[in-house]
Amino acid sequence: MNKMEEILEKYKKCPITIGLIFICIVVYILSVFVYGPTMDAQQGLRFGAYNPLFVSWYHDYYRLLTANFVHFGLLHIVVNCYSLYGLGMFVESVLKTKKYLIVIIVSALTTSGLPYLLYLINGFEVDVVSGGISGVIFGVIGSLGALAMVYKDVFLSIFKQLTPNLIAMLFISFLVPSISLSGHVSGLIGGFVSTYILLNKKSKNKSRYNDLLN
Repeated sequence: MNKMEEILEKYKKCPITIGLIFICIVVYILSVFVYGPTMDAQQGLRFGAYNPLFVSWYHDYYRLLTANFVHFGLLHIVVNCYSLYGLGMFVESVLKTKKYLIVIIVSALTTSGLPYLLYLINGFEVDVVSGGISGVIFGVIGSLGALAMVYKDVFLSIFKQLTPNLIAMLFISFLVPSISLSGHVSGLIGGFVSTYILLNKKSKNKSRYNDLLN
């Protein structure tokens, strides 16, 4: 099996995760052609990054979604796509395409949506310009957390293994001003809540993993 056949096989198994990575790469390549390998805040805004003032004043609600695909440099996109590949492939294979797509959409929207609601309430992060798929990655982590809560016997040990990495990522988000802590936490909430609702709607018998596969 050659490399292209491997990619196609993985796409068939996990089309959402591979599709998200593909979109991120395409958007980044376009941004490189326009602005070079890195973008500043103003350039990012022209490419669809999130800022609450642009959403509120100009009604650019599309930014709540498009910001997830805007990356400000090579390291930014490489780290995010690598993380999404590792976590997303696993969670998508568990949840299957339909439920996983719902989780991804909710995570993507809450990543900027919850901070925007806070902005409307108290002017939260009025000067912030943010972008990147990391909020969705945290949503996938939240999804795995919901799986661990509902199907403890199957996923709890896996989530415990990820807990130190999650704490480290949140700590880094807190220390580095250019990283959106609110976006990460919001994505985490969106992924956890949406998955928990989907799982509880699917089955009342939370100890049986087979229910998840139906």
